[in-house]
Amino acid sequence: MANSANNQFMSDALLTQVVGMGSQVHGEVANVARSGQNGTGVRITKLDGATPLAFNPVIPIVLTVPTMWNKFPQKQEILRALMETHARNISGINFSYTLETDPKPIGHDGQQMDTPLKTTRSQPSPSATFTEYTGNIVYKFFMDWIFDIQHPDTNASALPAMGLTNSDMPGWTMSAYSMSMLFIQPDPTGLPERIIDAFVICNMFPKEIGEIGFDRQLGTVTIPERSINFTGIVQHNNNTKELGIRMMKLLGLHRINYSNALPGVTGSVNPAVAVQAQLHNLEGGTHWEANAGVDRGQYGYNTPKGSSMGSSGSYIPLSEESNAAYQATTSQNVTNVIPDSPANSELSVTAALE
Repeated sequence: MANSANNQFMSDALLTQVVGMGSQVHGEVANVARSGQNGTGVRITKLDGATPLAFNPVIPIVLTVPTMWNKFPQKQEILRALMETHARNISGINFSYTLETDPKPIGHDGQQMDTPLKTTRSQPSPSATFTEYTGNIVYKFFMDWIFDIQHPDTNASALPAMGLTNSDMPGWTMSAYSMSMLFIQPDPTGLPERIIDAFVICNMFPKEIGEIGFDRQLGTVTIPERSINFTGIVQHNNNTKELGIRMMKLLGLHRINYSNALPGVTGSVNPAVAVQAQLHNLEGGTHWEANAGVDRGQYGYNTPKGSSMGSSGSYIPLSEESNAAYQATTSQNVTNVIPDSPANSELSVTAALE
C-alpha cells in the first residue's frame, strides 16, 4: 500500500502498482477494489481512492525533424517552435483499441456468440491549428515543406533546385521528409514519474494546409487561422511511457517557478531598464501618475530640494555615473528553479537582472 494505514482517509487509497497491468510501469493508481462509491451505499472513508483524474493539455515534443533540411537548420528550428510552443490546438492525436470478433448464431432466439479474432489500434490523424503571424510565415513554412517533398510544377522535390547536391540530399526515406513527435500526458502535479502516459507519432508530414485566405469583403478585416492536417503512425507501449518520463526529467519543466518569471518585455525588475528609455527623457522623468505621488528617488530619480512633488521639475534623471552606480547596487539574481539536490544545483537557471 502506498499510504499510511494510520489515516483512515488515505488507507488503501492508492497502490504503487497493479500486478499484470504492463502499462503502469511507474506511478500510483487508485485502489478501485477498496473505494467503490456506487454500491448499496457511499463509502465516505474511502473517497480518496475514488478521486477523479484530471487531464491537463498534453505536452508535445518534437523528437526528429526532416533530414532533408540538414542544410537548413533554421527550418528545423522553426518546425520545432511551431509544434511545441505556437500550436494553439493539436487534435486528431487520439487513438483507440478494438477487439474484432466473429459472431455465430447460438440457440433459436437470434442471439450471437462472438469469438475474439484480433486487436487493432486506430490510426491518428493529427491536425494543428495556428494563428498566422507577420509575414504569413506559418502558411509559407508548411507550403515549403510540401514543395520540398514534391513541387506541384515538377512532381519532384524543390530542394535540388535550391542547390542541394547528391551528397547533400539524404536517401528518400521516411526520415528524410517527415518528423516524429512525443506526446506526454502529465498528471496535475507535473512530476515526471507521475505522467499518466506517453506515445509517439512518427511519419508526420503535412497533407493539407488549407486555403491561403485571400478575400475582399468591404468593412471586414480578418486574422488568418491555419489548420494543418498531417499523416502519422502511432506507437504506444511501456517504452513510449518510459521515454516520456525521461524526457520530462530532462526538460525539468516541474522545476521552473513561473512565480519568478521576469516582468515586461525587457526582462528586468530595475525600473531604469524596465521603463522605456524614451519615457525617461520626458520632462520630469517617469510620469507623476505612474509614480502615484510617491517619491521614487530610490528608483533612479532625484527630487531636488525645494521642489514641489508633482511639478514639472520634480523628477530629474540621475547623472550617468549615478545611474550606473544605482544599477550596480540593485543588480540581483533570481533563481526560478528549485534544485532537486545539491548535486543538481548546476541545473539551476539563474537570470542576472540588470
